[in-house]
Amino acid sequence: MHAQLIDIGFNYTIVARDIIAIMSPDSAAIKRVIADARDRQQLNDTSEGRIVRSVIITDPYPPVSDWTSFTSPTITPFSRSPKALSTGEERKVILSAIQPDTLSNRSVLKPLNRQSRLSSAEPLAVMDIKLINIGFGNIVCANRVVAIVSPESAPIKRIISDARERGQLVDATYGRRTRAVIVTDVGHIILSAIQPETVAHRFVSQKESS
Repeated sequence: MHAQLIDIGFNYTIVARDIIAIMSPDSAAIKRVIADARDRQQLNDTSEGRIVRSVIITDPYPPVSDWTSFTSPTITPFSRSPKALSTGEERKVILSAIQPDTLSNRSVLKPLNRQSRLSSAEPLAVMDIKLINIGFGNIVCANRVVAIVSPESAPIKRIISDARERGQLVDATYGRRTRAVIVTDVGHIILSAIQPETVAHRFVSQKESS
């Protein structure tokens, strides 16, 4: 299998397709996300003592019947080094000393080849990972988005409430009014202060430019 890797600083890389969102750490809501992940022992700090500038929320990409069933690590070192992290599906929040917009603009590293557990499977084409700005320096992975909806209706308010109870709500509004609710394929709900049509337009613009 081919997996895109993104350099997140200090000799660490992350599997691009596992990214849900890259958030700025300055808001109280994101600080709560960090604290909750630390309490659940689901936090990896790759900032090496520098100022944390990005909070990367990850979840292994849902399995698809056409590709492999192996579990990819969320973080891998560039090379064998003492900085190799204990990896696995339980690691969901990663701290980086690199700015979110810098991470989104970094070139994706060469594919990581892995042997499929499916005996007849051929190596797959690398997925095209698109990162979209949703306001205040926060970024969401377009490949993980299921829907972008308005927060006004009662069903959507219930979705937000349920995500908050599960610990899967990410508030990226910086205290502004919530105008868009971004639903991801693994149940994370991301709140944005940008109108749904504006966010959707950015998805379309990114696709056209690609």
